[in-house]
This record gives sequence, C-alpha cells and structure tokens, in this order.
Amino acid sequence: MAGVMIALLWVLVLGGGTWLAQGWLDARKADRAPHWSSDASGRQTLTLEADRYGQFALNGSANDEEVLFLIDTGASGISIPGVVARTMNLPQGRPFDVMTANGSTRVYQTQLDKLTIGPFTQYNVTAHINPGLEGDTALLGMNFLRHYELLHRRGKLTISLPEPNPR
Repeated sequence: MAGVMIALLWVLVLGGGTWLAQGWLDARKADRAPHWSSDASGRQTLTLEADRYGQFALNGSANDEEVLFLIDTGASGISIPGVVARTMNLPQGRPFDVMTANGSTRVYQTQLDKLTIGPFTQYNVTAHINPGLEGDTALLGMNFLRHYELLHRRGKLTISLPEPNPR
C-alpha cells in the first residue's frame, strides 16, 4: 500500500509540475505575441517582441495565404523560400543574383498581389523566390518596411504608419 501511495504522490507532483510549466510557457507565448493598436488619430501601430535570438517574426499573409515572416531590415527585398512559393503557386519570373549573408545566390522575381502584416497591407509587391532558402520562413525586407516608421528599443520593434507632414 505504501508503494502505491508513493507512486500516486509522484504522479501528482509530476503532473502538477507539468501543468504549471505549461501554463508558464503559454503565458510567455501570449506576452510575446504581436499586437496592434491605433492612437486617438487612428494611426496604426504594430509591436513585436524579439525572440531569444533577438529576431522579430510574425505570421502575416501573402496573396491571402498565411506566411511566417522574419523581419529583416538588412534585406532590400522580400525573399520567399522555394517550398513556400510552390505551395502558393507563385510564378517564377526572370532569374537574377543577389548577395546574402551566405554569399551570392540565384533567385527568381515574382509579384505578390497582396501582402499583410498586422494592420498593414500593401498591393502589387515585388518579391523574389529563393530556392536555396531553407525552411518555411520568408524574409520581409525594406521594399515593404520602408513605408513605415520602425522603432527598435529594449527588445521590441514598433512598426507604425508615418506621421503626416505638418503644413
């Protein structure tokens, strides 16, 4: 009987610890989730929290299909992995070479009818398909981001519409 009680105690301790740890992980994930808001004038703002590597990633959409984007302010354009491009049936246009952190690589021009992250949408966005880009994460570069104000402070990236020019 004592053995059964000890085993039951261990099951309760391990089960309770697992439940508490999962709750902590869920709360942490919710805290890191991108969120957007608007100020009194209606100006939209999207705030992202860096992951443990200091990178900013979020789910968005390209041509109304969900895509995971990594914000890459060092990239001039949008780079879509070949696997993702095939899933989206993106047309593979003219080839050209680009310089990446890993050296020169051949990519193919494509056009996105619509690209959305948070509250921000752009239409007819030029991108390229990178067959050598592994995984399913697309790089969101400056040809999209240049239209917004970017503020990087204390592990957070805030993307917002530019303030109107006062006249």
